[in-house]
Amino acid sequence: ITNSGGSAATGAKLKVSGKGVGSKSSVGTIAAGQTKTVKIKIKPKKSGRIKAAFKVTSSNAGGKSLKKTITVRK
Repeated sequence: ITNSGGSAATGAKLKVSGKGVGSKSSVGTIAAGQTKTVKIKIKPKKSGRIKAAFKVTSSNAGGKSLKKTITVRK
């Protein structure tokens, strides 16, 4: 997660959702201009292609969303 703003993003959270997957992570504070790597574990119910939505929010800087298609192999 990259904070491209001019001030720290506090209370940052990451939510991942999609068919058969879901995850929530507290990220904390991300300083202005910095990037923070967040590892998540998802447990899809079946293999194949899944459309997942990634949403980052913070208590002081709003939020951003991104949708990606991921391939699950078992």
